[in-house]
Amino acid sequence: MAEITNNAIRNLGTDGGTALAKYIAIIWKTLIIIGGLAVLLYLIWGALSWILAGSNQERLKRAKDQMFNGIFGLVILVLSYAIVKLISRVTGLEILNPNWPGL
Repeated sequence: MAEITNNAIRNLGTDGGTALAKYIAIIWKTLIIIGGLAVLLYLIWGALSWILAGSNQERLKRAKDQMFNGIFGLVILVLSYAIVKLISRVTGLEILNPNWPGL
């Protein structure tokens, strides 16, 4: 049988479990980066809305809610990272850089 290789992501390993773990780690890291960019854009959008709201209380409340939601998203991102690191320390497995021995 021919070996299936992914030229976009090299060195995933030949073991299916290790390759899957590495794919999951790559996807998680990518989602964290996208989430961080979304938080940044949401905070900037909320700040600009606040500045442009003037004395309109409804627009000011929407801007505050946008900024609160951006900070809430940041807290979720930080907590997800903290949970992954906690699991890594408790289990002794490096979850974000899987190099696990095969059976």
